[in-house]
Amino acid sequence: MQTTATARKNAPLALPPDVAELLTRWRLTLPGLLTDSNPKLAKGEGRAVILHHLPARALGRALTPDAGGPVAARNYLPGLAELAARHGMITAGLNHHGCPWATDACQADCLAFSGRGGLGVGPADARARRTLAMISNPATYGRAVLWAIAWHHRRAADAAHRLAVRLRGTDEGPAVGWHRLRLPITAPERLQLARRFGLEVAAAGGPGDPDGGATLAELAGHAVTLYDYSKAPLGGPLGLEAQRAAGWDVTASMAPDAADAARRAIDAARAGFRVAVPVALRKGQRIPQALTLRAQDRQPLTLATVDGDATDHRYREPGGVAVILRAKRSRGGEGQGSAFFLRAPEAPRRDNRMITDLPDGVAALDW
Repeated sequence: MQTTATARKNAPLALPPDVAELLTRWRLTLPGLLTDSNPKLAKGEGRAVILHHLPARALGRALTPDAGGPVAARNYLPGLAELAARHGMITAGLNHHGCPWATDACQADCLAFSGRGGLGVGPADARARRTLAMISNPATYGRAVLWAIAWHHRRAADAAHRLAVRLRGTDEGPAVGWHRLRLPITAPERLQLARRFGLEVAAAGGPGDPDGGATLAELAGHAVTLYDYSKAPLGGPLGLEAQRAAGWDVTASMAPDAADAARRAIDAARAGFRVAVPVALRKGQRIPQALTLRAQDRQPLTLATVDGDATDHRYREPGGVAVILRAKRSRGGEGQGSAFFLRAPEAPRRDNRMITDLPDGVAALDW
């Protein structure tokens, strides 16, 4: 029996009833659940998709009249609030915090509001609807994401590419973590994913199966590359090491204003993770060649650098490097003067070194 994508790729799409109902309820579509038109994703070889939610403080503002956001994209969205109220999700939305390790500067200059995300209320509304769908039923939402991955996988395969998937585009995802969320899938659904999209997924229990299903990595990690950035600590069930062990390629995100910024970055790099470092560079300024981190209770560590804006395909790069990300304009944020970015002192040093004091140490960039 033919089970490749070419066998049935033009057949009518019949989503599982629970997935179809969730998407309809929150006015979402399968092709639009994951974004493939991000300019940074288009850089480099291969195909990648990203999942955008509306994180932390922003969702609360979107659901609260007279919230007083600094720009429209960060303010009250009456249509969204009406939809959330209709489905009894106002309280859950207000209590949701998708960024448990976000610092004050991270929330103030949230990159969800850079680029297209800050140009109007449309992206914020769509991201908020995805977030509410996830909160309302994480397992069914995860199943929808699996089907959306399959949809994009077929298009990548048709172009002879392996699909890369980034699910923590603007937050850390479900409370249990994407790497721990277990998704039930039936034998008929597995067959349809294979015949319609050419995605052969591993077996997992059905809705009544005691094993509770399988993770996205267990289901599709053999066919797609799962990669992400995360501000999680190194250890623990939600930590970087647990994410890596579960099948994700993870880059640790540095928060320069965090109380333990230097220690976390040093520990992550020594454990073999890349460390993404936001830096306030002038337009056109080349990236530094090295980053040296110092903390009181750690040995100093010097890392080679890579240009994080040349491509988003972090999984192609070695571990233990500093990924330099230039400051992006977040509408309503503080910009390059924010504590979210490493920045040069007012008086430049003669040796072409940029030194930033961190709460628990020092970061030095050398050109």
